[in-house]
Amino acid sequence: MSSLPSVAQVAQAFSQAARHYDAVAGLQRQAADHLIGQCASNLRGQVLDIGCGTGYLTRQVLQQAAVTQVLGVDVAEGMLDWCREHISDARCDWLQADAQALPLADSSLDGVVSSLAIQWCADEQALFSNISRVLRSDGRLFATTLGPDTLSELRWAWQQVDDFQHVNEFVPQAELLHAVQPYFSQIDIQVHTICLKFDKVSEILRELKQLGASNHNLGASRGLTTGNQLRSMTAAYESLRDEQGKLPVSYQIYTINAQQPLACHCEQSEATSGSLAMAVL
Repeated sequence: MSSLPSVAQVAQAFSQAARHYDAVAGLQRQAADHLIGQCASNLRGQVLDIGCGTGYLTRQVLQQAAVTQVLGVDVAEGMLDWCREHISDARCDWLQADAQALPLADSSLDGVVSSLAIQWCADEQALFSNISRVLRSDGRLFATTLGPDTLSELRWAWQQVDDFQHVNEFVPQAELLHAVQPYFSQIDIQVHTICLKFDKVSEILRELKQLGASNHNLGASRGLTTGNQLRSMTAAYESLRDEQGKLPVSYQIYTINAQQPLACHCEQSEATSGSLAMAVL
């Protein structure tokens, strides 16, 4: 279990980010594009999108021929309001809920997708237990999440200033696999890195704030960062400029592909052939 904030704190941060999220969500789009490329041929029936945000991945799931219905779930009501305003598709429903306690019927889904959302769940066991519970026998989970080498440059720059935890920390691959294994079979976790480039450190910090992804860890300094501290961190980060004069920002991406065991659920929910909205408890 990671030292992350409450669900309410995460919901507030991302609700506030909703209106300008798409303008700065280049990383999120790259990760979602990678995920849909990995799972498109395996998506069918009723699919849940956990942490749907502004619906970028949801739209791509809806484009898959074998998908009949998508339920977008997010803890941030602001994100769901955005989706309701901008996505008009009778096959899509929206629900404010915590992925660690999904208010959905057992065995009611054919697939679950999630892109760069589950890293904000503090209880990985509860998360994957809930996903397994709502999936039908032989259902599939496809997700991307962040690994511990994410924002390594920013973390290093702050370490030159003080010992506080200024950067979010994410679970290593072994811990992630340990959380998934009790509930799924045929688990595959692939790792790749996306490196974005910026001109200024201030642009990096501003984008993280606009994404709602600034430091959420409970181990962060409780006091305000001083101007001297910020200048010292910036000077350290400046030493990392590449040959093109750009500042690198690295994101370690884990891509999870896991299958529900065939014998996991002996009986299917009565909601199997109905609307996902009817599967809400």
